[in-house]
Amino acid sequence: MKYPFLLILLLILSQYSCQSPTEPIQNSPPDTTSNNFTFQTFTFGASNAGSSHLSDVAIISDTNIWCVGAVYLDSANGAPDPNAYNAVHWDGSNWELKKIQFYTFCGQQQTGSYPANAVVSLGDSVVWIASINSQIAILNGGRQTKIMCVPVSVSKMWAANNSEVYTVGSIGQISHYQNGYWQKIASGTSMDIFDIWGSTNAQTGKEEILAVASYPDTSAQRKIFQITGTSATEISSNGINWDLESVWFKPESQYYVAGSGIYQKNLLSDSFWRNKPLDITKYYTNCIRGTDINNVVAVGSFGEVIHYNGVRWTSFINETGLADGEYLSVAVKGNEIVAVGYNGAKAVILVGKR
Repeated sequence: MKYPFLLILLLILSQYSCQSPTEPIQNSPPDTTSNNFTFQTFTFGASNAGSSHLSDVAIISDTNIWCVGAVYLDSANGAPDPNAYNAVHWDGSNWELKKIQFYTFCGQQQTGSYPANAVVSLGDSVVWIASINSQIAILNGGRQTKIMCVPVSVSKMWAANNSEVYTVGSIGQISHYQNGYWQKIASGTSMDIFDIWGSTNAQTGKEEILAVASYPDTSAQRKIFQITGTSATEISSNGINWDLESVWFKPESQYYVAGSGIYQKNLLSDSFWRNKPLDITKYYTNCIRGTDINNVVAVGSFGEVIHYNGVRWTSFINETGLADGEYLSVAVKGNEIVAVGYNGAKAVILVGKR
C-alpha cells in the first residue's frame, strides 16, 4: 500500500514544483485569448520645435480614440510653434491634432493649449482632459464645452460613472468629483501618486479603487492605497521591494501593480504580492491595463509591449521597440491596443489589432 501513497505524494509535489512564478496563480484555468496582434506606429512632432510626447490614451470606440500630451510643430512661417497641440483624435480614418484650451491661470479668461497629462471617457460622447496646470477641459461630442479648475495636480483620472471622477497627482494628491463639487482626499504621503484604477466587485456590488505611489526616480519606496468614498487607506505592499507606477485589476480574480517589475495576487486580502522584478519583463513598466484576466497588456521602457492571454506573457518588443523612448500609457478595448509615448523628440502612437 505504501507505493500507491508515494506515487500520489509525488504527483502532488510535482504539481507544486512545476508552478511558474511568472504566471498568475488561478483558482481555475482561464480561457485563453490570441496573441496574434499586428501593430502600426504613428509619429507626430517636428524635431526642431521641441520634445513631443503623449502621456495618456482613452479608447471610446474603434472610431473614437483620444491621446493627450504635447506635440510641437512648426508654425506657418516655418519657425517652431511654442503652443503645443495637446490632443490627437482618431475618427476611424485619420489622426487629427487638436489644441484643447485651458486657462492661463484659474479665474482669468486668457487661455492657451497647455500640455495635457490625462484623459478619461465618461460615456460615449463626454471626454475629460487634464492639463499640467491643474485644470480639466470637458468635451462633448468632440466639442469643448467647459474648463474646470481642480484643487490638486492631476496625473491620472478614473471615472466611477458618468458623474463621478477620481484624480491622483504629485505629492500625494487625490481628489474626488461628484455632483459638481471637488473634495480633496488625504493620503498621508508626499510621494507622487502615479496611477489609479477602479472596478465594480461583482460579489459585493461595490467599487474597488486602488492607487499606487512612489518617489520618482529617487527611491525604491512605494505605497498602495485603497480608496473608499472620500478616504484613502494604505494597504500592504509585502513582497515588493521597488517602486510602482501603475495598477490594474479585476476584483476577486487578479490584481496587478507594476513599475520596477510586475506583481500580482488573486485576492486583495492575500498577504503577499508574487513575482520578482525581472520575472515577466526586464524593462520598466509604466502602465498596465486589461479587459479581463486573460487579456492584460503592459507597456514601458524601450517600447516594451507585453500581453497576457490567460496562460502566458508574450513580448512584442521586436516589433514595437523604441530606440530612444518609451510607452507611457496604454488602453485596451476588445481586440485593440493603443499605446502612447515618445521616441526621441517625436510623440508616438502604437495601435495593435488582433
